[in-house]
Amino acid sequence: ERSKGGTMRQLRWSSLIWLLVLSSLRTLTRGGGSADADDDGCAVTGVPRAREAVEAARLLRDYGAVVMEDLATSDTMDVLAADLAKDTSGTFFGSKDSFAGATTSRNAAKPLGESAVARELATSEKVLAVVDDILKPYCKRIILGTCSAIDVSPGGAPQVLHRDDSMWASELLCGSEIHFSVSVMWAVSDFDEANGATRVALHSHEGCPRQNGTEPVAAATMAKGSALLWLGGTLHGAGGSSATTTTVAKNLENKAKRRGLLFIYNLGFLRSEHNFHNAIPPDVIRSFPKDLRDLLGYDGQNAVEHQWYTGPVYAQPYLGGPKGSASGDGVQFTLLQKKNTTS
Repeated sequence: ERSKGGTMRQLRWSSLIWLLVLSSLRTLTRGGGSADADDDGCAVTGVPRAREAVEAARLLRDYGAVVMEDLATSDTMDVLAADLAKDTSGTFFGSKDSFAGATTSRNAAKPLGESAVARELATSEKVLAVVDDILKPYCKRIILGTCSAIDVSPGGAPQVLHRDDSMWASELLCGSEIHFSVSVMWAVSDFDEANGATRVALHSHEGCPRQNGTEPVAAATMAKGSALLWLGGTLHGAGGSSATTTTVAKNLENKAKRRGLLFIYNLGFLRSEHNFHNAIPPDVIRSFPKDLRDLLGYDGQNAVEHQWYTGPVYAQPYLGGPKGSASGDGVQFTLLQKKNTTS
């Protein structure tokens, strides 16, 4: 018969072995495939999916990416595509073997002025609820820093995996829980592995130093009208398109081309990627709904009027942490009046 002390030691060793086994299984699952498990123990294959903002924000924090399904109708996305097709003179391709991609076209910044649908998507309540949940703990205001219509044409190679928050030297805050940005790719067409669906490396926003390419990479397949959200620290890149130009020629609806509209929202005190004031005429920006103008940094007022001023000169409402800047939000200047020197 075993002693009481021997039995207790055996139980402790058994518990330790089970903990090591569970830890090993989780490590193997993350490192060797696209499957993982959520907090409820349910298997997640590929990029997790959600319909409501609260769940989407949780999954986004856990995995680094999430697909929000059926946010807009197929007809709405068709209207957007038609709007952006009216004038393609500002559309450009990347050079050969470049980051942008020689078979990938971009229409940068100005889609907001070209399409009412683009403006509606930029201020989607469900999407902004997720963005606020992720970013607002670290700033007083968020801004929309990037807007690009990005189309992947047939025959293109996969884009190099990269992190959007590298725009702000995020490696200086390695290991911090602060998120600099949330990117949102709207599916203007169906996204599938054949036409270049965005690839994301799940969990790649975690750890310090950050890993590059060792995490499982999943293609964010989604139906037209859905949106893929990813954190600034998540490795991602456009997929390659295996479709051929012959396929496109035979397809009158041009379904072989992957069409997307990208928004990147970032902390209000960070520099925007796009200079919207250089891409959209001032009178057009002034016609935008107030919530969109606020997202572009146009909240505030000037102390004086001047013919050169086309918007707020000071960016104070967007600066500082959650409590704002020490210099405050409002206009703290008074117009100097000339003294009446006549007797």
